[in-house]
Amino acid sequence: MEWFKSFDIIKDIFIFVSNGNDKALNFYLKKGFKISHQILDGFITVLRNF
Repeated sequence: MEWFKSFDIIKDIFIFVSNGNDKALNFYLKKGFKISHQILDGFITVLRNF
């Protein structure tokens, strides 16, 4: 994450987590990402840094 933050031009980071991958979802939520939206009827959850 620090590597991404080293680039001033990068403003938004999106993470795509597939349904059932709760460990990855919780990991990114703990890192400060928020759920942005879901696609394919919840099959993929999109997280965004805010």
